[in-house]
Amino acid sequence: MLGQCNQTKVGRWRFRTPVRIKLQNFARRFHARPGQTIGWLIVFPLLLFLSTVQLGPAAAAENASPVYGEPGVSPSIPLKNPDEDFVSAAAAKYGSRQSASKAFAGRGWKGLRNNQRELALQDFIRSWQLDSKNYQAFWGFGAILSEQGKLPEAIEQLEIARQLNDDSSQRVQLLTDVGILHSEYATQMPAADQLGRAHRFVLANNRFAESLEIDRNDAATWRAWAISLYAQERYSEAWIKAKRAMDLKAEPFPAGFLKRLREKIPQPD
Repeated sequence: MLGQCNQTKVGRWRFRTPVRIKLQNFARRFHARPGQTIGWLIVFPLLLFLSTVQLGPAAAAENASPVYGEPGVSPSIPLKNPDEDFVSAAAAKYGSRQSASKAFAGRGWKGLRNNQRELALQDFIRSWQLDSKNYQAFWGFGAILSEQGKLPEAIEQLEIARQLNDDSSQRVQLLTDVGILHSEYATQMPAADQLGRAHRFVLANNRFAESLEIDRNDAATWRAWAISLYAQERYSEAWIKAKRAMDLKAEPFPAGFLKRLREKIPQPD
């Protein structure tokens, strides 16, 4: 991973260009709640079924969120219609509405790095007002909602960003972030809801796989997938991903993660 890192209140997001989720606390939650593991042998047949179905947001981006289609109705992101003077001034300054939108999104990520979350939110809103199809704005909304612990809403925004993404250089990071949030949401679901948890883990696995189809050498994706597979009790597969991440010199795994994985199953040669 590149660039400076800044751990947020919930210890998840890891910023690069523009952002990467940090996994330390995510992994700790996997280890701290053994009573809420997924019960893999029971759920595996369900996953086989789910994996044959097209999963993910069923609607197109325009219908996936009231944030996208109906400004101002979302209780999570206080959107409003843009002021014409602001749009005209921003477009004149940056050359176009799209260029201005990207500039405000960049300001939003900078604000998050500096723990200025309210300012960051306003910049992401301005980015959206200037270009409602700028995936960076939705990625920013997802980052902020994730910090607030609103994982379903955060996932919704990141899935919209995934659908709108038109920048191949950022797609790997975005897909990994979406996969991590699906995994974390699965771990927070009631243990009794095995089908719901399995569904979320399938979505996570799909996003990680899609990321690696683009870049087989993205160390952060291998690392994130290893941690997710541990939560799924798929320990042999977790070792495969973890070894690949280490071979690629990924950021070190959270303290104790590899030790706990060895306790579940010996490290393969």
